[in-house]
Amino acid sequence: MAKINVRARAVDLLGRQQVAGIPTAISELFKNAHDAYAKRVEVDYYRRQGLLILRDDGVGMGRSDFERRWLTIGTESKAEGVGIAPPPVDPDQPLRSIMGEKGIGRLAISLIGTQVLVMTRPKLTRPENTTVAFLNWGIFALPGIDLAEIDIPVIELPRGKLPGASEIAAMVDLVRVNVDRLRGSDEATKERIRADLARFVVDPAALADSIPVGPDLRASHGTQFWIQPTSELLSDDIDGMEQREKATPLEKVLLGFSNTMTPHHEPPPVETRFRDHLGGNLLQERIAEDNFFTPEEFLAADHHVEGAFDERGQFKGTIRIYGKEPVGYQVRWANPQLEDTMCGPFNINFAYVQGTFNESRLPRDDWNAIIAKLNRIGGLYIYRDGIRILPYGDSDYDFLDMENRRTRHAGYYFFSYRRIFGVVEIKRHANKNLVEKAGREGFQENRAYRQFKSILENFFIQTAADFFREEGVQADVYSHEKSRVSREKELLERRRKQITGRREELKRSLTVFFERVNERWFEAEIATAVDTAEQQFNNASAQDLTVGSLTDLMREARKQIQNFARAATITRPRAVGLTRELSRLWSRYQVEKQRLQEDLFNPGLARLEKLTSDAARRLDLPLDVRQMVVEVLEDLGERERRRARSLQSEVHRNLGDLRERALAVARTGLQTVDATIKTTLIDFEHIDQGALSDENLRTTRERFENEILEAAEEQAGLLQKLRDQLKGAATPEALERDEVLEALEGELEERRERDLESLQLAQMGMAIGIVHHEFQAVIRSVRHNVRKLKPWADRNEPLQALYQDIDRSYSHLDSYLSLFAPLNRRLTQTKTVIAGSDIYGYIRELLGDRIRRHGIELDPTAEFLNVEVVEYVSTLYPPFVNLIDNAIFWLNTGDQIVREGHASRSKRIVLDYCGGAFVISDTGPGVLTEDQDAVFEPGFSRKPNGSGLGLYITRSLLEQAGYVMRLDPYERGKGGTFRIYVPSETVATEGDEDEAL
Repeated sequence: MAKINVRARAVDLLGRQQVAGIPTAISELFKNAHDAYAKRVEVDYYRRQGLLILRDDGVGMGRSDFERRWLTIGTESKAEGVGIAPPPVDPDQPLRSIMGEKGIGRLAISLIGTQVLVMTRPKLTRPENTTVAFLNWGIFALPGIDLAEIDIPVIELPRGKLPGASEIAAMVDLVRVNVDRLRGSDEATKERIRADLARFVVDPAALADSIPVGPDLRASHGTQFWIQPTSELLSDDIDGMEQREKATPLEKVLLGFSNTMTPHHEPPPVETRFRDHLGGNLLQERIAEDNFFTPEEFLAADHHVEGAFDERGQFKGTIRIYGKEPVGYQVRWANPQLEDTMCGPFNINFAYVQGTFNESRLPRDDWNAIIAKLNRIGGLYIYRDGIRILPYGDSDYDFLDMENRRTRHAGYYFFSYRRIFGVVEIKRHANKNLVEKAGREGFQENRAYRQFKSILENFFIQTAADFFREEGVQADVYSHEKSRVSREKELLERRRKQITGRREELKRSLTVFFERVNERWFEAEIATAVDTAEQQFNNASAQDLTVGSLTDLMREARKQIQNFARAATITRPRAVGLTRELSRLWSRYQVEKQRLQEDLFNPGLARLEKLTSDAARRLDLPLDVRQMVVEVLEDLGERERRRARSLQSEVHRNLGDLRERALAVARTGLQTVDATIKTTLIDFEHIDQGALSDENLRTTRERFENEILEAAEEQAGLLQKLRDQLKGAATPEALERDEVLEALEGELEERRERDLESLQLAQMGMAIGIVHHEFQAVIRSVRHNVRKLKPWADRNEPLQALYQDIDRSYSHLDSYLSLFAPLNRRLTQTKTVIAGSDIYGYIRELLGDRIRRHGIELDPTAEFLNVEVVEYVSTLYPPFVNLIDNAIFWLNTGDQIVREGHASRSKRIVLDYCGGAFVISDTGPGVLTEDQDAVFEPGFSRKPNGSGLGLYITRSLLEQAGYVMRLDPYERGKGGTFRIYVPSETVATEGDEDEAL
C-alpha cells in the first residue's frame, strides 16, 4: 500500500499562508502566550539590529514538552477529547479557554523573520532547565527535502542561565552543517540561508540586562522568541503610509487584544506591549492601553447601548440617548424556525458619537480627538472569552454593511460603522459553532455565522428605526436633545467667534503697550514734550509772551502728556472672560499703568506747572495760579463732558436700533401665529366633512389644534424671552450680568488650562516614575561594580586615576537621580554643609562642556565661593542647574529669538551672594516686563518647544524647603537676575560642619 509523504516545503507553505500578515502572526503568538497562562507578553523590536524579541511569563515547557508539542505540527492537544494530554494549566490562575486549535500558529513566526531562537523554562515540571532551540525557516523552502532530513538543534541549560555567544554559535553551526549536507541543486537558496545564518548575532546572556524590565527566564518561567533578521515589511506595518488619519496595519491588528474599553470590564487575562526601539535610546509604545479606547472615552460618547441576545436571537437591554437615563429596550429577530440559534447567545455593549460636532454633546476638543481615533480604529470588536477575534473592529472591515446601507439613505439607517466603538462578547462553549477561518480572517461563513450577522444587522436597523428616525416610536428624546444640543452649540460657537475677536484686539493692544514700556517709549516722549516746552519758555521774552500765550503753551504741552496717558489707556472688553495669559497681561498692565501715572505722567504735569510758574516770575507776568488750575479743570471737564455726550448718542442710537429689531421680532411672531391659524382653517374647510366619522373628525380636530398650539407656543416662548430681557435691560442686575458672565468665562478658561496642565503633569509623573524605576536598577549595578573596582585601584596605581574619574562621574549621576525622585529624596540623604565653591564645581562638571562650547564665561564672586549653607544636596543643586541651563540657552540663541541687537554682547553668567540671597545673573536678553509674573507659572515658556515647568517646579520645591525665589524687574540692556533668598537658619556657622557630619 502507498503512503503520503510530507515534504519540508509543507511547513513553509503553512507558515507563510495561514495568516494574513506580520501583525496577525504576532497576534497568534500573543494567543499562544494566553493559552500558556501568561500574564504578560511583551515585544521589543530593535530596528537597527533587525531583531524582534517576544517574551511571556507563561508556564513554559520542559524539553520533552517542547519536542512533543512545539516541534510537532498540528498538535491535537488543544482539541477536546483527542490526542495527547492537554497543555498544562496554571493552578494559580482561573481556567482559561484555549484560543489556538490547529497547532500551526507557531509557524507564523516565519512571516516575522527568517530564523528564530526559542528559549523556554517550565513552571510545573522538574528540573526547571531552560530549553533552547534554533530554527531557520529558509531550510523548509528547499525543494525535494523531507521533514525527517532537517535537524533542529536543541540544548538544555541549568535554571537561571541564558545561552551566550558560544552556545548560539554552536547551534548556528549545526544548522549550517545540516544545510551543506542536504541534497538538492538549489544552491541559490542555500546561499541565502548561509547569509541569514551569518546575520544571527544575538547573545541573550549579554543582552538580558539591556532589555526593558519584563518576563525574565533567569528569574522565572515562560517562553521567549528572538527573531533575526526580521522581515523588511515589519517596519512598514508599524509606520503605515504616514497617514495618521488611518491606523497602521500593526495598530489595526494588535490594539485592543483584550477588552479594556468598556466600563467595569473584566481584568485582561494577559497584558500585551509592543515597544519600538527607534535607535539612540528612543523608543515608542505602539499598543499601550491609552492608544486604544478608554472607559472614560466610552462614557463620554453621545449614545450607549448595552444588552444581551438570548439563544433565540431576541435582544433585551437598555439604550441611553445623549447621556439621559437609560431606557429599557427589546428587539425582536424574526426567527423563522422558532428554535434555538446555531450561533448561541451573546452580549453587546457599544457607544456612538454623532458625526457632526453641532449634534454632539462633547466639547470641541474632545469631539475632535474622539473622531480622529474613531476614523483610525473605530468599529465593533468581537471578543471570545476576553480575547479579540480578528479582523472584527478594523475600521475598514464593516462586516455588518452599515456604510453600504448609509449610502442608500444615511438618515434612515443612521448608524455609521466608523462612529461606533464597542464590543460583542461571545464564549467558547456557548458559541462553539462560530468557527474562525484558518487564516484568522474572520468566522467561517457557516449557518451559525449567517444567523449571528443577521441578528446584528436586524438589531441596528430596528434600533435606528425606533430611536433615530423622525417617525420612530421612541425618537422624541433623540429629536429633542439633538435640537437642544445643536442650538446650544450654535450659540456657543457664535459667542466664541465674538469673544475671540475681542480677546485678539485686547491682546494686540497689550502687546503694543508692553513694547512701548520695554522700549521706554513713554519716558522718551514725555521727556521730549517737557523739554520742548521748557525750551519755548526759556527762549521767550517779555515782548513775545503774555499771560494768555504762556497759558496756551502750558496747555498745549499738557495736552501732549494727556494724549500719551490716553495712549497708555486700554479698555477691557465687557462680558469677555480672559484666558490665563490675558489675565496675567491685564494684571501686569494695571501695575505698569499705575507706575507710569505716578512716576511719569503726574511728575510731567507737575514739572510743566513749575516751568510755567518759573517763566511767569522770570518775565514778571501776573500769572494767576488759581485761575490756571480752574482752566485746567474746565478743560478736563469739557473733554469728559464731550465723551459722555458721545456715549449718550451711541446709547440713543443703539436703543433705536434695538426698538426696531424688537418690534420686528414681535411682528414676525404675531404674523407666524396668524398665518398658521389661517392655513389650518383653510385646510380644514377643504376636507370632505361628510365622509368623516365622528372618530375621524375628532382626530382631525386634534391634529389641527396641535399645529396651532405648537406654532403659538414656539412664538410665545420667543416673545416672552424678549419681554423679560427688555424688562430687565436697565436694572442694576442687568448691568452686573456682563461682569458675572466674564467672571464665569474667565473661570472656565482657567479650568480648561489647569486640566490640560494637570494631564501633562500626570503623564510626566508617570514617565518619570518609570524612568526612576529603571534608573534605580542601573544605579545599583553601577554602585556594586564601582565598589568592586576600588580594591584593584588601591593595589594598582595606573587604575587609581581611572577609578577616581569613574567614582566622581557616578557621584554626580547619583545626585542627579534626586531630580527624578523629589518626594523620597530625604529618605536616602542627609543635610550637609554646602559651600558656594561646591556648587560652582558641580556646575562646571555637569554643564562645563556646554559653557565652553558656546563661549560663555561663568564668573563666581568671592562672596559666592565662600558662603556655606546646611542643606540637602538635592534641594540646592537642581535650582542652579535649571537657572544656568536656561541662561546658557538664552545667551546662545535667545538674543536672536527675542530681539535683535544682543548677538555681539559678551556672554557671561555671574554667581554672587549678597543680602542673604544667592544671585544668578546673565548678560542675555532678560525677562520682559509682561513676563515677570508668568515665568513661574506652569506651562509658560518662551523656549521653542519648552515645557514651561522648570522654573515652576524649581520655585515650588525651594518654597517647600523655606527658600524664596525672586526675579529682578526688567531693565533694557541688562540680562535676567534671579535671587534665591536663604533661610537664616540654614546659613552655616562654626560647628555646623561637625553637626552635619
